[in-house]
Amino acid sequence: MSSEILINSAIGETRFALMEQGRAVEIRLFRDHAPGRVGAIYHGRITSLSKAFQAAFVDLGAGLSGFLPLSSLPKRPGRKPKDLTSLLHEGQKIIVQVSADASPGKSIKLTGRIELTSPVLILHPFREGAFVSSRIRDPERRRQLKDFASHIDSGDIGFTLRPDAATLDNDDIEKAVIHLARHWKRAVENRTKAKIPFLLAQSPDSLSQILRDYAGSHIDRIILDRPSALKSARDWAQEFAPHLTARMTLHQEHQPLFDHYGVEEELEQIFDKHIPLPSGAWITLEQTEAMVVADVNMGAARGSDHPAKQRLQVNLEATGEIFRHIRLRGISGLMVIDYINMPGKADVSNLLTVVDNCILNDPIQIQRSNLSAFGLLELTRKARHPALSRHMLTGMTPMATVETKALALLRQAERDAATRPGIPMKISADKETTAWLKAQDALTDKFTRRTGSRLIID
Repeated sequence: MSSEILINSAIGETRFALMEQGRAVEIRLFRDHAPGRVGAIYHGRITSLSKAFQAAFVDLGAGLSGFLPLSSLPKRPGRKPKDLTSLLHEGQKIIVQVSADASPGKSIKLTGRIELTSPVLILHPFREGAFVSSRIRDPERRRQLKDFASHIDSGDIGFTLRPDAATLDNDDIEKAVIHLARHWKRAVENRTKAKIPFLLAQSPDSLSQILRDYAGSHIDRIILDRPSALKSARDWAQEFAPHLTARMTLHQEHQPLFDHYGVEEELEQIFDKHIPLPSGAWITLEQTEAMVVADVNMGAARGSDHPAKQRLQVNLEATGEIFRHIRLRGISGLMVIDYINMPGKADVSNLLTVVDNCILNDPIQIQRSNLSAFGLLELTRKARHPALSRHMLTGMTPMATVETKALALLRQAERDAATRPGIPMKISADKETTAWLKAQDALTDKFTRRTGSRLIID
C-alpha cells in the first residue's frame, strides 16, 4: 500500500494529510494562534491537590495549567495508598507530559507516565524493561526483536519498539535506542539550570509532532511545500530517523499541494452528513452532543439478488468508509453504528472480523461491543487530539469558524499574489473575519515577506 505524508505550511497554520492509495485517511490542522501540546514534557509545580478527584493541578508556566489524574503517576513498588494525594504535596516539582489538549472550559490533561516518541521506538524514562509493539504481528520477528532488545544497554530506562523497528537491522535499532536515551538524559541534566516551571522536552511545534507521530518506514514520501519546512524536517530526521531523510521532498507542481492531491476537495466535503457509497447505498454520519451516530442505508444498492448477501455486502462496504471517516475527521468518544439488520450468525461474524481489522489499522485505541439484536454496534475511541470539527466548525452547526474563513482567504490571496507579483492584494469579508485578520499583525507581516505584496483588509 502506497503511503504519503503531505505537509502544507500555510500562513497561520500547518496542515497535514496522510494519504494511502491516493486517498486521505487522516487530516490534522495546527493553528499558530492555538498550538497543540500533546507529547510536550514539562517540569512543573503542583499548585493544589484534590482528594475528591484524586488529582493534582500543575502549573506549566507561560500561563498554562494542567490536570493530572494521580492514577497516571509512575508505578511504585508496594501497595498503593487509598488516598493518592498523600504521595504529593503543594509546591512540589514534578515532571509531567501533556496527554490531551484542553477542551473548552477544561485544563490541559497530563500524565506522569512519560513517553518520548521517535519513529523507531517509544522511550519510558520512569519504567524499566524492553517491550515490542503488538502491532508487529509476525511472531518470529517479534521474538527476534524481544530477544535483541533485552540485551540493549539503555541504563535504567525502558522502551517499546514500534512497528518501524521490524524493518531495520539490529545496529540501527540499538543506535536509535541509545540516541533517544541520551537525548532524555541531557534534557533532565539541564533542568536545574532553568527556572521552574518550563518546557523540558519534545517541543510542541507542529512539524515535530507530525514527524514523531506519523513518519515511518511504511511512508513512501514526505512532501512539503516550503523549502524552510523541508530543511527543518531533514534536520529532525538526521537526529531521530536518518533512514527517512531521502524520502523527504519539496512539492514543485504549479498547483498548490492540497489541491494537487485532492485534499482541499476532501476538506470541503468532510462534514457532509450524507456519504454515498459506490454500490448505491449510503451512510448518514451525524455528531450529537453525547455521541456520533452512523446509520447504514440500503438506498439503491444492487449487489446481489440474494437479500441476505446484499445486506452483508452493503454493511461491509459501509464499514470501511465509516472507519475512514472516523479517522479522517478525528472523531473520538462514544460512537454507535446502526447496521442493516442481519439474522445470520455467520454474516455477523464476517462483519465483526472486518470491523476488527479496521480497528487494528487505526493507530488510536478503539474498543467495541458485540453487535446487538437490533444491528447496533457501540465503539469508543480515545481522544489524542482535537477533532477537525473543533477547528473548522462553530458549535453543532456546519458553519466555518472565523479562523477557518480568515486563513482560507489568506491562502487564496497568496495564490493570487503568485500570479501578480508586487501588486497589493485585497481581502474582503464579513466584519468578524476582517476584525480577526486585522488583529493578526504577525500574519499580515508574514504574508508580505513571503509574497512581496502588501495586504489590504477591507
